[in-house]
Formats: sequence, structure tokens, C-alpha cells
Amino acid sequence: MKSRTIYYESFSDDFAVTKDINANLIDDKYKYDSRNVFYLCFSFILYFIVVKPLVWFILKVWFGYRVKNKKVLKKCKNKGYFIYGNHTNYLPDAFVPNVIRWRRNYIVVGAQTVSIKGLKTVVKSLGAIPLGDTYNAKKNFFKFVKKSIKNKKSVTIYPEAHIWPYYTSVRPFDSVNIKYQVLLNCPSYTISMCYRKRMFIKRPGVTAYIDGPFYPDSTLESKDRIDKLNSEIYGKIKERTDMYSKYAIHIYLKKEEQNETRE
Repeated sequence: MKSRTIYYESFSDDFAVTKDINANLIDDKYKYDSRNVFYLCFSFILYFIVVKPLVWFILKVWFGYRVKNKKVLKKCKNKGYFIYGNHTNYLPDAFVPNVIRWRRNYIVVGAQTVSIKGLKTVVKSLGAIPLGDTYNAKKNFFKFVKKSIKNKKSVTIYPEAHIWPYYTSVRPFDSVNIKYQVLLNCPSYTISMCYRKRMFIKRPGVTAYIDGPFYPDSTLESKDRIDKLNSEIYGKIKERTDMYSKYAIHIYLKKEEQNETRE
């Protein structure tokens, strides 16, 4: 695996391979909650029987996957909840939230993820739920998220929005990402993806630190409730990455720093 220096202009820059895919419009025609029996059977078999054990094996062998503090999930084992994490890898970010518990997990994604030709149904079956582009689509999205939480499933959100491969910290994220949890008044957890050096293998090992549960502060007004929860969630991921994400395979430099270096 080659190390490289990556230059960025702002924290909202996108380095994902899906950024060049033409995104479909997610409108009120998009079916978040399909009731087709054939689709449901296909989705169950693919998610639980085929992909989940296969991905767990790939995570262990290819990424040296470890999970720490998993015991905290027992506090909400019979509840639905949100998961927030730092967005720094493709397969681990997509599947670690799916393998840490038995129940189904959904991941909030951009429209590009469900616009890949030939893979739309597969990606959706594995739990990808795109944000809506229209008013009705946004209503349908929230309705599906609300139903999922009520049915004791989990919904994962990466508040940084874009992947920065093997980034060893966490970028600032807007508190708007926390509004769904506050509206539904439910718990959440954080998954902090940290990178460690592996013996004989240059590819960093992935260790997922789980923390929580975090709850909205019901004594505050809505906006203050969101801001406080956002601060707690961001703070915990920052604390974990600062402490345990010690092996940087890529160097991220702001373009201003690039110019200063040349001078």
C-alpha cells in the first residue's frame, strides 16, 4: 500500500471514489420501505447469510479489525439507536456498524451510493438509505428512520459526509446531523475508527472504539439540545482518535501549507 500526500482546500472536500458517479434524483418515487416479498427475502439472505459473515472475515484478515468497549452496547440491546463515526475508510465504515450487533443496521448515504449501475438493489439491500432531495422524499426518509428506530434497529450517520481515506483524526461536523436523534429522543453510540501499525503489513490495522450511550438533554431547548449532544459526540470521537489513531499512512495538508512548503 502506497503512502501519499493529499492536499485539501476545506474539510468538505471529497476524496471518495463515488464522487464522480452521476447521482440519481431521490424524490418521492424512491422506495425506502419496500414490501415486495421477493426483495425482502433477497435482502435478508444477502445481508445476514452471505455478506455479514463474509465481511467479518475480510475485516479480520485484510484490515486486522478489532473492536473495543463493545460491552456498552448491552445497555441498549433492546432499543433502536443511532451510531455516529468518523468517515475514513470504505469497507470498514460500510460494514463495521453491521457486524457489531445481530439486528440490522442502516447507513445514511449520498445519492451517488445508490446510483451505481447494476448494484442499486444490492447496495440498498445492504442497508444504504439515501438522503432525500425533495420535500416529500425527505419526509419519507425520516418516516423510514423513525420506523427503524422503533423496530430496535440502528441507523449509522457519518457527520463528516465525505470519506478521507485513513485520516487519523476527525473533521468538524455540523450539528444538523444530530437533529434526527433529538427529534426521536433516543440513544446513540459513537464508533471511532482508529489506525494502528501492523507487523509485516504496511496497511494500517483498524480498531473500532465504541462509546455511549449518549442521550439528548431534555432540560434544554431543541437547538441547545442538538448543539450539546453534537459537542459530546464529536468530543468523544476526537478523544479516541487523538489517543489511539497513531499510524498515518497518508499525510493531509491544506493547500496553503503546500504553498508555504514550496517557498
